[in-house]
Amino acid sequence: GFHHHPLSCGTFESYTFRSILSIPKLRNGIYNCYHCKECSLTFHKEWADSFFSQQFICNHVLKIFRRAKTPLVDSTDDHFCHFCRSKLKLKHFRCTICNISVGRECVKDPPPLTIYQPKHHKHSLTLLLRLVTFTCNACGVEDDRNPYVCLEYNLMVHKYCIEKLPRVISINRHDHRINHTFHLGQGEGDKECGVCRKKINWAYGGYECSRCPSYAVHSRCATRREVWDGLELEDVPEEEEEIEDPFKVVNEKGDIVHFCHEEHVLRLDENYVTDNVNMRCRCCVLAIDGDPCYRCLECDFILHEKCANLPRKMRHLLHNHKLSLEVSFTRFRRSDNFFYTCIACQTHTDGFIYACHDGLCRYLVKSIKYDVRC
Repeated sequence: GFHHHPLSCGTFESYTFRSILSIPKLRNGIYNCYHCKECSLTFHKEWADSFFSQQFICNHVLKIFRRAKTPLVDSTDDHFCHFCRSKLKLKHFRCTICNISVGRECVKDPPPLTIYQPKHHKHSLTLLLRLVTFTCNACGVEDDRNPYVCLEYNLMVHKYCIEKLPRVISINRHDHRINHTFHLGQGEGDKECGVCRKKINWAYGGYECSRCPSYAVHSRCATRREVWDGLELEDVPEEEEEIEDPFKVVNEKGDIVHFCHEEHVLRLDENYVTDNVNMRCRCCVLAIDGDPCYRCLECDFILHEKCANLPRKMRHLLHNHKLSLEVSFTRFRRSDNFFYTCIACQTHTDGFIYACHDGLCRYLVKSIKYDVRC
């Protein structure tokens, strides 16, 4: 039978109910139904007979179970579909032979028996209709469910990983694109994930950089929302971005013209000391106190040497687009000076900022702008 408790068959007058597969509520009337007194479940007889005469993809007839609100054993198997890992409804399906629980969506739309994604793997992957503990070769995460397997290459992967993991991406923790692989290869010694800094298991899959042989990232870490911008870059030509220097050296003395002060020449002073408490670096707005700095030969403009060398573009841990260095963008006006607000630390300052004008960020009410000190 399709249920694990005895059922009584009878007629129900003016009785309305919803079926477990969200079939519309029946109109009031007299219907032939199956009823389970122990579970308080009622099934329309014609629907139940037609539906449960068919076998699931495991070639067994599923049974309807009513999940205990408080399971006797604290196990995720009592709460989640073994195929899609969606949370099970109170009433759900189970194959008692395979010992797997199945959610409503997977009953209505069963997972495919085979998946062919040639960009990820050249062979078809077959659904293993056994609940097993395995480590996914695509993401390196251990799990208990039904994986897709390739016997020839000894691969076991999640359905999500073979269908949804992007092949080529950019992340805000690295300057180059990174590519997904099922096998990171033999690393030299212990390597750390470029995002979480935890150990990388080189026997499983992840993301690697073709330019930096020692760089690798866990699949789950690389695709986190705050790390990846959500764009799949496979088949998208990679444009070599020209590195724009923040200044130009103009003579043998090492004098420079900085992009933020192009009208005058700046000269390096290795140990500049001043009693002027208002003399502050125009970039970080911190005091100049014996630090190497670039001073303008014609006005009071001054930059710390470190600030003068800040890159025109950079990636930041707090944002997943490249940021551009800008000079004193106005957010609001206080007295006669201009200020902006850093979205990371909420500091108000009139120094330099790193801003994002990429994609939808340019249209945000709260602009993406970071103080250079953040």
